[in-house]
Amino acid sequence: MPHRTEQCTYVVVVRRLKSRGRLSPSVNDDQRLRQYARPHIGGPMIDPADHRIPQEEPECCDSTTLIGPPSAAAIDHFLDAIPGHVLIIDAKEPGERIVFANRAALRDYDYVAIELVGRSFTSLLESNSDAGAVVTLIDQAVREGKITRAELTVARRDGSTFIAGVTFAPVVCKGETTHVICSARDITSIVTEQRRSQELQDQLLREMRERERIAIELRLAQRLEAVGRLAAGIAHEINTPIQFVGDSVYFLQSAFGDLQQLVTFQRRAIDELASGGLAADVLARLAQVESSISKDFIDAEIPAAFERTREGIGRVASIVSAMREFAHPHAKDPTPADINHAIETTLLVARNEYKYTATVLTELGDLPLVTCNVDELNQVFLNLIVNAAHAIEASGRDPGSGLIRIVSTVVEDCVEIAFEDNGCGIAAENLERIFDPFFTTKDVGKGTGQGLAIARSIVERHGGTISVSSEVNCGTRMALRLPIAAGPRSGIR
Repeated sequence: MPHRTEQCTYVVVVRRLKSRGRLSPSVNDDQRLRQYARPHIGGPMIDPADHRIPQEEPECCDSTTLIGPPSAAAIDHFLDAIPGHVLIIDAKEPGERIVFANRAALRDYDYVAIELVGRSFTSLLESNSDAGAVVTLIDQAVREGKITRAELTVARRDGSTFIAGVTFAPVVCKGETTHVICSARDITSIVTEQRRSQELQDQLLREMRERERIAIELRLAQRLEAVGRLAAGIAHEINTPIQFVGDSVYFLQSAFGDLQQLVTFQRRAIDELASGGLAADVLARLAQVESSISKDFIDAEIPAAFERTREGIGRVASIVSAMREFAHPHAKDPTPADINHAIETTLLVARNEYKYTATVLTELGDLPLVTCNVDELNQVFLNLIVNAAHAIEASGRDPGSGLIRIVSTVVEDCVEIAFEDNGCGIAAENLERIFDPFFTTKDVGKGTGQGLAIARSIVERHGGTISVSSEVNCGTRMALRLPIAAGPRSGIR
């Protein structure tokens, strides 16, 4: 005679078969018990003649069976109500044999109970899957008594596959792991969406890296363009003091020859006086020699020549130093820097760009050191100074009336540097576009449209802002605000 719980399950199965017309009502339960009910122990209670899972809900025990511990039929009903897969694997024997499958598992794997119960769990894996790794997971759950999880690609009855998120939980009875409950659900759509999301993130990362690479190349190209454009002007700026030095050295060389002639005559005069010559005659000839070499002129001009030489060399040295400071890359990490000194350096490098166009007026306030990449800010200052000079040139003003005014001051926790000019101004419809890459209002060959775009990018990386106000035929004002200490703020107004 079957166990009481098992007997309850048999009775319920036979009752279902009778109610569905699969079994004659006159047949005694015990006579057909083993024939119809035995195959369903450990699986959903369905007719073995059915090829697919019945769609109606399984019949549960009546209300009296729910008093006290639930019956096997009730437990089956509860497990069938679970939307996820529930498989029970025998842990006492090798082979990972399935002894129970709930309705959701049978549905998604496309099996009936008599086909799935008794199979090895590894037989549900995709053919290319590593069955040994899955057996290891199950063994780990049995051996260590711990829950293990995995994502497995499993196969349906027709060979199609899906991805299941699987959890193996051991069932321990009297200190021995007797079964492993495998709970799972179809996570194909989730994994597919995650993979798609990851692919999009990877693509976005690649695009961001590519944009950064292009931005770096554009900044380098713009810097090289600026250096190339300034090269002729710098050569001219260096040539002028070099001419001072050359002229002074030529004069000193000539004066040195005259002075040597004078010294030679003076030595002869001393010898003549020592031998008894007339002093009056010697002094007369000495005065004649000094007059011929313009001794008074030499005495006055030699100090001036030395001063011109010193100034010329100092001018060349300052230009070379400014150019080296402007072009030489500094540390990648922001460091405290003197913004006023950076402006003065850039003005010196760019002097040839504006000296025939405008007068530069600087009102540099007392600024604290600003944490920044000063070589990048030099590039910004250069772009704004050159733009101001070009705007004044385009306005048709004569050099005497062109004015570039640079003002630096402290505003709250920032420094503000304003570049003002009285050039041609910017039309209102172009104000929103001047920071766009490759947009320019200059003549072809005059500008690349990269200067302000790069300036904005640099200022934003420093956590600062750049604003512009302009009026046609009156001029333009560009104002930069940079945090004294590196901060998160950024934006364009």
